Amino acid sequence: MQIEIDECVYWILHTVVASDLLKYNHVTVREENLEFIVVEAKNYCIDLTGLTKIEKITGMKLLQMKSYNGTSHLWFGRKMNLVSQSHFTR
Repeated sequence: MQIEIDECVYWILHTVVASDLLKYNHVTVREENLEFIVVEAKNYCIDLTGLTKIEKITGMKLLQMKSYNGTSHLWFGRKMNLVSQSHFTR
């Protein structure tokens, strides 16, 4: 069972080591059952232990990191576990 996306955001923002967090966005691609959290930070310092912790807790992997002029964009993503219609109660 996956944790909710709000908890993923909390763990990612709590774990990412940056001197200045600028913003983040949540992106869902329903057709592909994928969701992403994109974090923008200044002066990001990569921490492999932190990335491993994020993946273990949230199931989200760092898929891409792009840095330019001191600003980094980190793309975390995972496949969504969809709840089948039979699990809904009426």
